Amino acid sequence: MRHNTPDPLDRLRLQRGAEHLHRLGARATAEFLTEVAGAIGGMPCILRRLAEYERRITPAMARAAGADRFPPRPLHLVSR
Repeated sequence: MRHNTPDPLDRLRLQRGAEHLHRLGARATAEFLTEVAGAIGGMPCILRRLAEYERRITPAMARAAGADRFPPRPLHLVSR
């Protein structure tokens, strides 16, 4: 399986979008995934991934590993 690695700006946009979607709740997340699946024909893939996450990862495990939040954004020195 090939994974596309987003550039840093796209990664930041994805992170902010995911944070916003998470705040909207479970229904909005399900509807978003349904829209994406319809756009790319990926419902079987999404359902397999969701089942795998449910089988392998509990909320307590994610919290213990710090995987329930994004890492802090790195600071960059900006010259004057």
